[in-house]
Amino acid sequence: MVRTTRRQFLVLGTTAGAALAAGCQGGFKVFGYQVGAGALYDPNIKTVYVPLFNNRAFQTTPYRGFEVDVTQAVVREIGKTTAFRVTSDVANADTELLGNIVSIQKMLLNLNQQNQIREAEIQVRVDVVWRDLRDGTILSNPRRPPRPGVLNPQLDGPPVPFDPNVPVPPEAKPVEIPTPVPILATGRMIPELGESNASASKRIHDQIAVQIVSMMEKKW
Repeated sequence: MVRTTRRQFLVLGTTAGAALAAGCQGGFKVFGYQVGAGALYDPNIKTVYVPLFNNRAFQTTPYRGFEVDVTQAVVREIGKTTAFRVTSDVANADTELLGNIVSIQKMLLNLNQQNQIREAEIQVRVDVVWRDLRDGTILSNPRRPPRPGVLNPQLDGPPVPFDPNVPVPPEAKPVEIPTPVPILATGRMIPELGESNASASKRIHDQIAVQIVSMMEKKW
């Protein structure tokens, strides 16, 4: 019978704790399999360039500069949830995340007897494209499995002879047409409960960031 000494027990406990801590950030491997948050994302992607989102929505106070807060929320969520590193150097980035704020709408749901806002809702739509800067692949496009004998000119391009020992030349890689992914988020505002445009906008920023990072999970 093999007995575990106190020192061995402490070492095992410390190792397990370190593995769990690593798993909270980028995951870890157990018996060759990736475990934790890192398992949800492509390990071949290391860096993401996130330029300031465009704002094509009609901008009025208090929504001026809305794109700045949304971009910052996305950057924070990428750093918190994924193993990707956000970089400001597009020349050395593996991928690029582009976003356009398409619309910002405020809807009045209820008014009090003094004709003041009792309940309102803010709706925001953002179109997102995530592309691989190394080969031009649009990572956010849906991955459709090819049908046997059918060639999709948008995704497949011309047939290329396959030889595992010969790399595919860059010119043989087809250029994909990006299909923006629509991200929708809403924020409730009830002034009687202390809610305001600022608190509703904060919830929207967080919702958009979580949805975008979820979109960046690798396709199964």
